[in-house]
Amino acid sequence: MIQIGKILKKVPIFKMLGKESIDFIVERLKFKTFQKGENICEIGDPGEEMFIIISGETDICIGEKGNQQVVATLKSGDYFGEMALLTGEPRSATVKANEVTETFVLYKNDFDVILEKYPSISLSMGKIVSQRLRDTLKKAASASGEKKDNFEARGDGSGPSGSLKDMALVDLISFCEANSLTGDMKISHGDELGVFEFERGELLNIKLGDLADDAALDKMINWQDGRFEINVRPLTLKTTPEEETVDEVKKVLIVNNSKVVRRVIERAFTGLGYEVSTASNIATSLDVINTVVPDIIITDIKLADGSGIEFIRQVRDTQNVPFIFITDDAVKANFEQELQDVDDVDITKTHEVSEIVKLVENKLLQ
Repeated sequence: MIQIGKILKKVPIFKMLGKESIDFIVERLKFKTFQKGENICEIGDPGEEMFIIISGETDICIGEKGNQQVVATLKSGDYFGEMALLTGEPRSATVKANEVTETFVLYKNDFDVILEKYPSISLSMGKIVSQRLRDTLKKAASASGEKKDNFEARGDGSGPSGSLKDMALVDLISFCEANSLTGDMKISHGDELGVFEFERGELLNIKLGDLADDAALDKMINWQDGRFEINVRPLTLKTTPEEETVDEVKKVLIVNNSKVVRRVIERAFTGLGYEVSTASNIATSLDVINTVVPDIIITDIKLADGSGIEFIRQVRDTQNVPFIFITDDAVKANFEQELQDVDDVDITKTHEVSEIVKLVENKLLQ
């Protein structure tokens, strides 16, 4: 089961944040769906948001239109575009949805609010590193466009190749890191062959004959000529041993007059791995509860056949199920007064799906 807070903690720029800060970010995520074949972003687009994939699959591609190379395939629980929050510079890759893909999006204007509230997030180093990677990609693009004999995409589906005279080894390493390469980069110099292995843009090891890692790098870094060849292995999401533990599937009941609202919330929670049931009124909900026994109920405060207060009292006659009521600041204060003597209840501040997800995760998954 995917937990949005845990995914955010994996993003390098958010690693140092505590639970309160992460919750503040989650509340600002926006739910967005992309259709199969749709470009989520394209090379050259303004870099103004990052994406967390709830469900679906995307390809990350580099190169010119008609000759693009897939350097990563990202799935549920992965993220991309976090560098855009640091620089706001144009996209260096095209991201395409391979199937219907549902995401949470964090826009840069919301990120700026986060920075203002939590100034402990240090951006100075991040901006320097990000700018260096962007400069590297510009060099690569220039080499691809103006020196096709020396820097080119091979027809076998692999990545680019070229001459070390046109692109220094340190820039090539940065290029692979910035493009989340999973695969290897081979460097040939005379009869010597060095190999760099990458996983999701992380440099795992370096080999040159009997030399490895630092010793191999120290020798190759001084090579002024030779050839490089980048071999791409499509990336799929891997779990760590800690993540391999199978979580119990939690059951959610969504109750709302609006079919559209029910569907939007249902899609988000289904993508996150929950078992979801829906109902439009209290009577139908009680039938569902007797069959499904949900772990939590998400409901509007006004339903076609009664109020939220009446609903929770009927449920609590037989089961002590946690409730989340969807409301907003305009009516929240009055409703809180009615719930003063009711336990295990949360009330949203907005109608944003991300806030509902945060409340559910805090209730069921902590």
